[in-house]
Formats: sequence, structure tokens, C-alpha cells
Amino acid sequence: MKRLFVLFIALFIPCLTIGADDFPDQWLTVAEKTDFRATSSYDETMTFLRKAEAAAPELIRVTDFGRSAQGRPLPLVIVSTDGAFTPQAAAGTGKPVVLMQSCIHAGEVDGKDATLMILRDLALGRRPDLAKGVIILFAPIYNADGHERVSPYNRSNQNGPVEGMGYRATADGINLNRDFLRLASPEARAMAGLVATWNPDLHVDNHVTNGSDHAWVLTWLVAEAPQLDPAVDAWVDAHLPKVLAATAAAGHPNGPYVDLVSRTDPAAGMLWDVAQPRYSSGYFPLRNRPSILIEMHAHKPFRDRVYANRSFMEELIGEVGRSGKELVRAVTAADAATISRGRADAEPSEVVVRWGVAEEGDTLTWPAYEWTVEDSVTLGGRQVRYHPGEIREVDLEWRHAPVPELELPRPRGYLVLSGWPQIEEVVAGHGLRAYRIEKVAELEVETIRLSKPEFATFSYQGVVMVENFDASRRTERRTIPAGSLWIPADQPNFEIAVQLFEPEAPDSLVRWGAVSSLFERKIYIGTDVLEGLAREMLADDVIRREWEVALDDPDFAANRSARYLWWYRRTPYWDETVGLLPVLRVMQPTKFEFEAVPGT
Repeated sequence: MKRLFVLFIALFIPCLTIGADDFPDQWLTVAEKTDFRATSSYDETMTFLRKAEAAAPELIRVTDFGRSAQGRPLPLVIVSTDGAFTPQAAAGTGKPVVLMQSCIHAGEVDGKDATLMILRDLALGRRPDLAKGVIILFAPIYNADGHERVSPYNRSNQNGPVEGMGYRATADGINLNRDFLRLASPEARAMAGLVATWNPDLHVDNHVTNGSDHAWVLTWLVAEAPQLDPAVDAWVDAHLPKVLAATAAAGHPNGPYVDLVSRTDPAAGMLWDVAQPRYSSGYFPLRNRPSILIEMHAHKPFRDRVYANRSFMEELIGEVGRSGKELVRAVTAADAATISRGRADAEPSEVVVRWGVAEEGDTLTWPAYEWTVEDSVTLGGRQVRYHPGEIREVDLEWRHAPVPELELPRPRGYLVLSGWPQIEEVVAGHGLRAYRIEKVAELEVETIRLSKPEFATFSYQGVVMVENFDASRRTERRTIPAGSLWIPADQPNFEIAVQLFEPEAPDSLVRWGAVSSLFERKIYIGTDVLEGLAREMLADDVIRREWEVALDDPDFAANRSARYLWWYRRTPYWDETVGLLPVLRVMQPTKFEFEAVPGT
């Protein structure tokens, strides 16, 4: 398998850092001024960004891409040697656009401080060639409200900054790295709008992680083919190894993101679960774009983490600049392929609704610190304790290759029945192309009916998720009300619609509880009326035999509610929309009278 390309990385090169003493005081970041004991506040960050813009207005433009829940502007810094500070101007250059995002978890500040250093170098002309071949979008403080909830106790496992860092979630408790598809927060809606408008060719998501302990200061993860388009995946395979090797050569050892399969036996192996679209690393592949997840190692000193993060970002910017035309060609071809598969005259194909991980893996040499397994005072049982300093190189089985777990025939598009504004808002938020049906239509569609929902016992991201359900599909001829939305399959981001609308998808609107009212019965039938109707229906031999078979189940026979529903469903009073998903699959080429929906 291919993800072995980083295993040659040097592990023990001393960390090489560039001193801050060759910059005037006004160009030092808060981290540098405090010997990396502190990180900059939101206001201090904005002041620094404005200073960089003022020093090089022809190169740097500071704006925002939306507002946080508490009203803070979400800063966006555009770097372009062509002065291409709008999406239209950027597209006209033909250069790749790279979006580098930090502080989605606002205590994980390394990427922000690294960004400020890079912008300073650009503003002062220290790296004149770095941005020549690329347009860079920096979003240094994505979670602006969490960023200002500062405490030294927000990140118990993180080694600095000791004076404090921001909080993981937003002001109203949303984890933004679980909100890329659902768009429950104003921040996520703003990010989706930024992505839909600029259509970046590559995304980087800077984090800080913890758990195991090892020599790597930087770890990474990126989606692979077939989850990621094969041509785009090939570009990643060709160029990411160069970036990682250069980062290691600069003194920053790195390797794949470490996710161990056992809490008590680090040598048992490593597993990359396929990222769901709630995460950045699972969302961007739906748009045919790679998203590189960077996880700095939380146990390393803050200074070392920031310099390593900076080195990686600079090396990546340079590599994208040198190979930008290849990247643009790859993502453009991937978009064209998605459009082609969705055309009305296309050959039948399938969409992947859910991914799994291949059973076979690779062998990864992991430079772990020596560990022991000891009795746990707090939890009971056994617990791993690492002993930093002495390396134990371990050959781990590493499972990471994505394989389709559930595939369904690709529809020609989806119809969202009118009257469900919460669905329309998400469609618009992702920039999906949609049209509003002007007149009532009657056509053959595939319906999905859901029953037997099992709800989570506790809220997650502020909602109660639907963990399990039964789903049945059938072809019906139905009346489509005027005002319904038509979302055709011949668009580059159609896989987003698939993940939203197919209920079995891990982050579907059904699973997030966005349409849970469909499970509810709003009307009932009186038992006296039902009794009379049932006695009449028993005259039908078919119904009588079905009833007798049902009564053979003693649990059913003793369940008044089940008996009630058995008969109720067979009466003309039953509401046939109970359980009906208000999203219909159109499987054959169809023509409608419609108008484009503004903003999609």
C-alpha cells in the first residue's frame, strides 16, 4: 500500500529553529515575546494581521468570512502576488488556492502562531518567492469565541502555552470539527460559504493531539483513494512525501497520525477510521479536494510545535507553488468526472454511502517512548504509562485503506419536498445547485420510509442523534408539490447531497435528528372506531390469515400498542407520510418546470 512514503523520515535530528532576535520588537509575535509562555489574544492577532497588511498591501489583504455566534469577525488573510484578492480574480490567475485553517479547537493554537510568523516573513520580504505560484487563504482563528475563553486549564495534556489557551468548543458548545456537513453553527456556515465561494484546491486543518507518546512532533492524516478521487490522491502521493521529508530535514520529526487500537497494548496496532463528513478530513473529499489534517504532538514543548507547524506549512506552500498546475488539473478532472457520472445520459453507476477500512494493512515503524503497563489508581484495571526519553521502535500493523461498506445506485438527483426549510438551509449552505419546482408535478420516484428509530440516550452537539432505524425503499408514482427543490446529480459537489440525504450515511440529516418529526404520529384513531373497522376487515380472507400469523408471536399478541398499530395501518385513516423521508430519489431522466434558487 502507498501510505508508507514517510517512513524514511529522520527521527532524531535536533530541532532547528529560527531565532526571533533578528526582528524588531514590533514584529515579534506574542509567543516569541513571552518565550512561548503565551499566545496572542484575538485583538492582538488582529493587530498583527493589520500590521502585515499595511506593510505589504499589494501582497496581503485582511478581511473576514463571517461572524461567530458572539459576533466576532472570523479573520481571513488572502496572500497573492498578483493582487488577486477575490475568488474571481484568483480563478483568473490559474494558480492553485490553498486554505490553511487553525484554531478550529481554539486551545490548539500552534497553527495560528505559525501563520503569524509566515505572514511576517512575507510582509517584510524575507520569503519573496514563497507565494509566487499559489494563492493562500489563512483562517487563523476559526473558533473565535472559544479562542477568547482563555485558561491554563483548558488543555490538561497539552504542554503550553503555560499562561493559557482557548477552549475546544464554540460559545454555545459546538465542536466545529464535527459540524462540516451539518452546519449547525454560524461559524460552520461561514466556512462552508468561504469554501463554496473560493473553491480551494487544497485544505489544511491545524490541530494539536495527545494520547500516546513518541518522538514525532508532527503527525498527519489525509484521505486516500477511493474515498478521495484517484487523480487527486495521486497528486498527494507524489508531493506530500517531499513536504514531510523537508520538514524532517529542518529538524522536525514527523509521521502518520497515531491512533492505536488498544489502550493497554500500544504494540497491538494502529487504525485510521475513515473520516466521516462531519470532520474536515472527510468533508473535503466530497468536494474532490484533499484535506491534510495536521496534529502537532501535545506533549512536545509549545516552541517546538509552533516551529514544526510553521516549517510544514512553508514547505507545503512551496511545493504547491511548484506543482500547482498538476493539482489544478487533478481537481478539475475530478469535478468533471463527478458531473459526467450524474448526467441524464450517463451509464448507471453507484454512490458510496458508507466507508469501512480494509482488513489488510501495512507495517509502520513507530518511534514510541518506552512504556510500562501499570495498575490504575483512578480507573482500576491496567493503564499505559510512557517514559519519555528512551525510544522503543515498534513495528505496528497499520490499517488505513478505505473500502466501500454500503453502495447504492446513483440517482439522477434528489427532490426535497416543500415545507422543510431546515433541509433547504443546509442545501444552500453548501452551495449545492438547486432549482425550485414551479408547478405541481407527478412522476415516478424512489421513496424511503423509516421506522423503528432508536435514539441516543444523551445529546451530542446539542441534539439527540438517531442511532438505528429500519429503512425500506420502493418505486412509487407521487405528486410533487410546487415549491419543492430539485438537486441534480450533474454537479461537482453532488457527493455532499448523497451524504446528507441517504439516511444510512453516518452524518445524514436523519442521523443528526434534523427530520425526526417524520417518525411522529400526529393523529390517532379511536379504539371504538378501530374495533368496528377491524371486525369488518376480518371478513377478508387475506387479512384474516395475516392476523392469525401475527398472533402466533406471543410478544406481539400481548402488546396492545403493536396490535393497535397493526390494524390502524390497514385503515384509510392511517397517515401514509409517517416515516416518509421528505427527500425523494429520482432514478430516471426527468424534466421539470423550475427556476434557479438564488445563492445555490
